[in-house]
Amino acid sequence: MKKLRWIMMGLIVLFVMRGALAQGSSSSDDEKIMLTSSDINGIEQDKKGKVLLSDFLLTLENHFDVTFLYKDQVMMDKYVQKDFIRIDEKTGQELSEILKQLGITFQRIDKQTYVLLAKTKPEQPEKNQEDIGGTVTDAQSGETLPGVNILVKGTSTGASTDANGEFELTVPSLQDTLIVTYIGYQKQEVPINGQDELDIQLSPQAIMGEEMVIVGYGEARAENITGSIETLDVEQIDSRPATNVSSLLQGQIPGVNVTQATGLPGQEEASILIRGLGTMNDSQPMVVVDGIESSIDNVNPNDIASISVLKDAASAAIYGTRAANGVILITTKRGREGSPQISYKTYGGWQQPTGTPDFLESADYARLLNEANENEGISPRYTEEEIRLFETGEEPFNYPNVDWYNSLLKSSAFTQDHNLRVSGGNKASTYSISLGYNDQNGLLANTKNERYNMRANLDSQVNDWLDVGLNLSFAENHNTMPTAPYAGGGIGTFFAQMARIPPTTLDKFEDGTWARHIDGNPKAWLKEGGTDSRKTEEILGTFFLEADLSKSISFEGSLAIDYSTFDRKRQIYDFEYGDGTYQGPNSLEEFLNRDRDYDSQAIINFNTGFNSHSISGLLGTSYRNETTKYTSAYRRNLPSNRLSALNAGSTEGMSNNGYDSETKLSSFFGRVNYDFDSKYFIESNLRIDGSSKFAPDNRWGIFPSVSAGWLINKENFMQDIEWINFLRLRASWGRLGNHRISNYQYLPLISLGQNYPFGGAIQSGAAQLIADNPDISWEVTTETNLGVDMEFFQSQLAVSLNYYDRFTDDILTNVPVSEVFGLPAPIVNAGAMSNKGIEIELEHFSSVDDFQYDISFNTSFNRNVVENYDNPSVGDTFIRVEGEPWNSFYGYEWIGYFMSDEEAENSPVHHPNVGAGDLKFKDQNGDGEINADDRVVLGNTIPEITFGLNLGLNYKSVDFSAFFQGADRVNKRLGQGWGGQWPFQNAGKAQSMHLDRMIVEDGQVVEEGYFPRTLVDNHHNEDPLSSFQVHDAAYVRLKNLQLGYTLPVSWTEGINISNVRFYFSGQNLLTFTRDFPGNFDPEAADGRSAYYPQVEIYTFGMEIDF
Repeated sequence: MKKLRWIMMGLIVLFVMRGALAQGSSSSDDEKIMLTSSDINGIEQDKKGKVLLSDFLLTLENHFDVTFLYKDQVMMDKYVQKDFIRIDEKTGQELSEILKQLGITFQRIDKQTYVLLAKTKPEQPEKNQEDIGGTVTDAQSGETLPGVNILVKGTSTGASTDANGEFELTVPSLQDTLIVTYIGYQKQEVPINGQDELDIQLSPQAIMGEEMVIVGYGEARAENITGSIETLDVEQIDSRPATNVSSLLQGQIPGVNVTQATGLPGQEEASILIRGLGTMNDSQPMVVVDGIESSIDNVNPNDIASISVLKDAASAAIYGTRAANGVILITTKRGREGSPQISYKTYGGWQQPTGTPDFLESADYARLLNEANENEGISPRYTEEEIRLFETGEEPFNYPNVDWYNSLLKSSAFTQDHNLRVSGGNKASTYSISLGYNDQNGLLANTKNERYNMRANLDSQVNDWLDVGLNLSFAENHNTMPTAPYAGGGIGTFFAQMARIPPTTLDKFEDGTWARHIDGNPKAWLKEGGTDSRKTEEILGTFFLEADLSKSISFEGSLAIDYSTFDRKRQIYDFEYGDGTYQGPNSLEEFLNRDRDYDSQAIINFNTGFNSHSISGLLGTSYRNETTKYTSAYRRNLPSNRLSALNAGSTEGMSNNGYDSETKLSSFFGRVNYDFDSKYFIESNLRIDGSSKFAPDNRWGIFPSVSAGWLINKENFMQDIEWINFLRLRASWGRLGNHRISNYQYLPLISLGQNYPFGGAIQSGAAQLIADNPDISWEVTTETNLGVDMEFFQSQLAVSLNYYDRFTDDILTNVPVSEVFGLPAPIVNAGAMSNKGIEIELEHFSSVDDFQYDISFNTSFNRNVVENYDNPSVGDTFIRVEGEPWNSFYGYEWIGYFMSDEEAENSPVHHPNVGAGDLKFKDQNGDGEINADDRVVLGNTIPEITFGLNLGLNYKSVDFSAFFQGADRVNKRLGQGWGGQWPFQNAGKAQSMHLDRMIVEDGQVVEEGYFPRTLVDNHHNEDPLSSFQVHDAAYVRLKNLQLGYTLPVSWTEGINISNVRFYFSGQNLLTFTRDFPGNFDPEAADGRSAYYPQVEIYTFGMEIDF
């Protein structure tokens, strides 16, 4: 691994050295607005025949119903010679000449409004300074642009273009870079590259019409898109502190549901669903980074240049079998021609829980436990004197009051992030090299995660027809957690015990030695128990070339190698408690996983056209080989906790395991795009995949798609409707496959180590443990999508709507078999599932003087239904049957409480011990009994509605942003385990919310509350799942809030810094729910307290560009 790392670093140095050695006004302003002699003579003049410029402009305003905006300083002492004002010419052009002589430029910002600006005078040339000039035009129309701001990067030196779009400027060096900005146009950085005359073209800004969008194996103009493709505004999220890319997607794109269930450092990778749950198996989307399938978790968010999400089958069909659940396309930042640009971003801050359970202290716990005993006819556990001693704390070692949860969980933990990027180049070569470091400390002691990232993107133009490049990335992650002294005991075991052990249990004896609960002591585990360390490394290298074979044909080829390792060492220590009991034995377990993937691609691109017809497309082939090697070993009874070598342990009880696995995927694909008159578009894709996961007769699958679009706003009948700037209809249909199953399912798998006794000794044996099925084949997803995209009011308001219908058939699942079969059921193509939904997206931006704002909102509705399932499953909590969403909550409908024992005796009940103060369930079928037949679907585990709201404000050097995200029509269960819905389970404790309960005396409820009466041994209220436990988990969360300030350039130009920005950011600041109980997080995987909590994060950050 180290050798490979040094080889890659050497390649970077050689590539950069090679590059260093090779280096070196609109027509509307000319409207025919005429002045007459009487108009001119009516202006007051002085003795010399001069008129005030402000009076002259006032005359123009009155005569032509226009408005001029300017600061008083611009008009101060400005006069116009009356004789110079000529008539019978285009007054717009004449005005430009007059203002130019006075050092003033004007810019038209709408049909009747102009802004007048004092022209920036070039600084006096100093030694070695150079004079340059040029023209700025609209890249589409070719018209000149007046009033464009031009700034020398890293200085305060600048100028504005005149009415003819021309400018003159003195620059320190002909190797500097110009920053060119203009309202309504995209910001552009222009390297001077030794030129003294520049022709600069600016592209208009557009929400969806003009920009380029990354698509499968290429890019396309946004207005030509016919499928459902969403592009994430990277600039909008670029400054958000984030440890992973998946968190940046949450709430940003309609139809993309991101669930981050924990705040545990290094384990925050989220579940991503695109348009619902697509299969009963792996429903995660395919992720492609710079053209190569990769892991989203190893991408540094600061390296990202663009993110596109292919949501419908037509857009994703080019990726075939891996794209049934959608595709996320990520491109990373590349270098640009010009002098080296250095960027440094950093933040530091702290994180704290979004909420923690409020457990009862010892005295209240003892009182409530006594009440629970009395409700079951058991003598009270604690006397009044003991309760008094708990409350006063007079004898803390005999009558303790231990807050197990909050004493183990830190109130805050530090986090920091640093990123450095250097980029630049010349016409021959460009480079972008970045380094990243992220450090998170956990809220639990000995919990920590560190991540290191390196990326180098290198591009070189060999000649005028051949370009080559190299992408290298390296990611290393170190994760450390404490271990619990149980087989498989992880971080969840700590929180389970923290939520279970009563406050009346002592943590340490008076002499400082550890006390012990029945299951141990999590405080002792943290100090003495051991560590679980995990290290992952990934090196991904891609060599690519692009060759122009002719004007209409080009070739692209790439070869990628992705090598990753996962190394885990889990060590459990032994130690002694203060009462002499032993925690042990110690043990050591090691895991090593090595993955090596090869990916090769060859693509021919073509384009041609005639008259109003344009045809383009591609033909390609790819091959991917994935190999995995896994090894694990275990030993216990090591001589010392300090020894971490497996051979030091005892051979008794030792184990070792391992396997090798290989998968191959061979593909052929093509795409054809047809465009008529830039108004009518058709796209067709075809992918043929062959996968080694299936038997030879079922190995190949064919996956086609077709889509069409109509750009209505370009029709002649739309030209007079000025308030509609963009209007497009889209329709698509496509078919995709899915082969995300375990390898070799079609083969009879023989397991070794199935030893057996024979002849008085243990003999080595082997056996088939799982039934094979050579007939399994692809899961097939068919999807139809209809969409409309609109822009109004000079593209300041955009609306996008989508409707989709997705059906997945031949889902691979197990079916019931007879017990006499002798093996577990084989996997077969026997399931079907549908997802139907609507997506809505709105965006608006505008500006008033120095104030700009933008606001965007997106929402989606998705309904998931199991259409066919030959293995229906009805468990104690979930149901998997046809006609319902997958994994729906299933249980009894809670309708109130029994107010007396007599009422319970005369009503259908689910348990013989039900009495006053207990839950009452509905008899659904009216048979006078409460049993399994009365259970109903109680809610969804996956939200049917998701939404996000972004707000951005800018005023001069101050910026503000807020991001809200939420979900609806989703349910969560407050778990039956420790720290959840019920007190005293498994000798556990209680929370303050449990005090709001039904109080019963003599078989009658005397005081009503939310919770049923408290019980100790009888669990008939909680054992059957009911709607009392399943809560509405709809929420709205302030995911991120940020306030930033950018220093004026004049403050930093003397130290060669072009930009400095400071900001404060908060994450997960506020959460609003309907009736979800407090101190429980609606995003958590389970509604219990036995999980690592979600976190609020507060950070201060800085961004510097050199």
